[in-house]
Amino acid sequence: MRITGGRYRGKVLKVPPGVRPTGAMLREALFSIWRNEVQDAAFLDLFAGSGSVGLEALSRGARRVLLVDRQGKGLTVLSQNCRSLAEEGWQIQAVDLPQELAKLCGTGPWDLVFADPPYEFFAFDSLLSGVQNLLANSGLLAIEHSTRQTPPQKSGLLEAIDRREYGESTMTIYRKDPDPAD
Repeated sequence: MRITGGRYRGKVLKVPPGVRPTGAMLREALFSIWRNEVQDAAFLDLFAGSGSVGLEALSRGARRVLLVDRQGKGLTVLSQNCRSLAEEGWQIQAVDLPQELAKLCGTGPWDLVFADPPYEFFAFDSLLSGVQNLLANSGLLAIEHSTRQTPPQKSGLLEAIDRREYGESTMTIYRKDPDPAD
């Protein structure tokens, strides 16, 4: 697994055992969509795994990145990947997602959030509810999920604005509307 763009382009990342990392095609698509937003952004990477998406954001100019995953052996590999690329700009936090999203309150607000939950994940309502409290006004959330799943179109202040399929993976992008019209 390699970083696909920015100052760390071509750098190799390790993948923890049992982790299904976000593929290069989807990462390139995400950062093509967010090319104008990522520079100087505060970027939150949920279900970070190898850290490929968060570190890609850092490589492409994000101001700071918080990589979040559950406690376990994968955090060791995630930490090694971060340390091998950059001395600063990143932080790792162990949180059981989505039930402990509230532990991240006070870390943001986040301009961009990426979530890549396991494919057997079905707690989209809980994830969306928790993330809306972490996003900056007009912030963006992208969720990678199985093409066979359909997350809600709207949840609280979040509304889906784009959906793109890449084989078995789909990316649904939400925008936070701080003042939704009734």
